[in-house]
Amino acid sequence: MADPRQGALFKAVIAAATCEARTAEALHRFYDIRVKEWAPCVQQAVARGEVPEGTDPHEAVRAVSAPLCYRLLTSGAPLDEAAADRAAAAAAAAARGAYLQGTGPV
Repeated sequence: MADPRQGALFKAVIAAATCEARTAEALHRFYDIRVKEWAPCVQQAVARGEVPEGTDPHEAVRAVSAPLCYRLLTSGAPLDEAAADRAAAAAAAAARGAYLQGTGPV
């Protein structure tokens, strides 16, 4: 997303997905695969005791990219290492309790 060409492509796909069902489906499939690929990282964090048992790995993974996507789409501010570090730190903090499976909002 930080690459100027890739960022522009990402924005175009998001825009198209809001009004075209096939594009939306493709985007959802793409992210479902990515989330499933990264879920084991959260499961390993559970095993190490870094996040609570019962943490939803898919929600925790989505929480990492959400602030980056929001930043790209709303402000155009650069997606630099500092932004990535903040997103990871925020997701890690939230994973320590906000993403427990079977719990509603606190």
